Amino acid sequence: MKWICCRFNELTNHQIWEMYHIRAETFCVQQQRTFVDADKEDLTAHHVLGFNEHDELVAYARFYEVGAYLDFGRVLTVPAVRGKGIGKQLMEYLMQQIERVYPGHREIIITAQADKQGFYERFGFVPQGDVFIHEQTPHIKMIRK
Repeated sequence: MKWICCRFNELTNHQIWEMYHIRAETFCVQQQRTFVDADKEDLTAHHVLGFNEHDELVAYARFYEVGAYLDFGRVLTVPAVRGKGIGKQLMEYLMQQIERVYPGHREIIITAQADKQGFYERFGFVPQGDVFIHEQTPHIKMIRK
């Protein structure tokens, strides 16, 4: 795997297309949800991209500041690499990049899909409150201090 972390304006046109393509495939097509995936956070976020040996984008996440805390989201791996540890690698790289960009950072608060709660708990995130519906899908607020 080859990992990169960069701002939106540092991505190539092809990388932007790949990013939006796999996000739409994952969050809209596979999960059968209708919402606008591209948002203003894309412009200020740091984007984490993971490429396989064929230079295909197979993993993605983004992170950004939200006032006094940090947030990340759009965490995904493509179906061809699921169950192969790429999600774990993605999270490890993501957390390293958060520490690099925001050394000694504040707490991280995420809105996780409820069925991914156990995955995020393995990385030190603790659920807060009840499950709620966000963009047509059950989510839960999770915090890592």
